[in-house]
Amino acid sequence: MSIDKKRNNNIEIIYPINDLDSINGQEIKTLVNEIINEVDAIIINFSKVNYLNSSGLRELIQTLKLVNDNEKQIFLTNISENIKKIFINTNLHKLFSILETEDEALSRI
Repeated sequence: MSIDKKRNNNIEIIYPINDLDSINGQEIKTLVNEIINEVDAIIINFSKVNYLNSSGLRELIQTLKLVNDNEKQIFLTNISENIKKIFINTNLHKLFSILETEDEALSRI
């Protein structure tokens, strides 16, 4: 598996590793689908992500839809400046709750 995860109370924290592409993105979406009824929120921590492509973005958007459809919260944290530019250039920063740190996300739930 190319993601790590941990549970903090009713919050699932997901750590994609290296590239966030269609494969890792699909793993995240599958995991979220499996646990969506067990959690109040999802945090995706990008601290271990070096690369994000359009397929990874597509999977993140589908994950966002899944989370929103289930009336849960999702936060993206620890995003590098290069990857943050991708979110800004595609206007996806307007759809996702992007925060600087995991602790900041935890304080908002």
